[in-house]
Amino acid sequence: MNLELVGALLFLVNVILSVSIALIIINKLYISKKFSKEKDFHFYNDLFSWEIFFFIIAIENIMKILSVSIPLDFMTYDLLLRIRILLLFFPFWNKIIHLEKVMNKITYKRHYLAGIIPFIMILLLSFTSLPNIILICILTSTSFIPYLVLLILLKNTGISKQKSLKIFVGVILIGLGSIFKSEIFLIELLNITSPIILIIGTIFIFDSFRKEIFI
Repeated sequence: MNLELVGALLFLVNVILSVSIALIIINKLYISKKFSKEKDFHFYNDLFSWEIFFFIIAIENIMKILSVSIPLDFMTYDLLLRIRILLLFFPFWNKIIHLEKVMNKITYKRHYLAGIIPFIMILLLSFTSLPNIILICILTSTSFIPYLVLLILLKNTGISKQKSLKIFVGVILIGLGSIFKSEIFLIELLNITSPIILIIGTIFIFDSFRKEIFI
């Protein structure tokens, strides 16, 4: 069994894990309605942002699995890779917007306006001929790193130090697992290490709010 196939299976594990967490959140917010905007405004929005986060990560992982499992010509393979890189901009940017909203620095009207920004950026980048490694650098510098910085510096977010640390570690692991792709850096071992890091990061983040949603 080659490393790509093992890696695809590990990515599938993370897809199942990510979608399961997103579905748990959906159940708590919309089906059982354990939390509501009226009573649990900040936590409700925090869970909603994680729901979007994990769905996007799962979609990117599924595209990775398909690109490995299905025979593709180079043009199609590279296009899928490019889409996957650009797709990763959204989960981290979405979390940045959430932190701003929690800090009461952004109104609902401005919140929706801010949500348009990543779409415009992605559209502009998609029409460029920038190498994929440059797109990775743009992703890292405009969404991944800024979110980590805001997570450390912002005060009055209502997040305990222990929870913040779990989120911080989890996001770093998911970011590293998403950014360091074997297709970009041409290191075959990344087929294994990337999904493993993703799985651990996903568990860290889920553990940060697990007790609150199962009380």
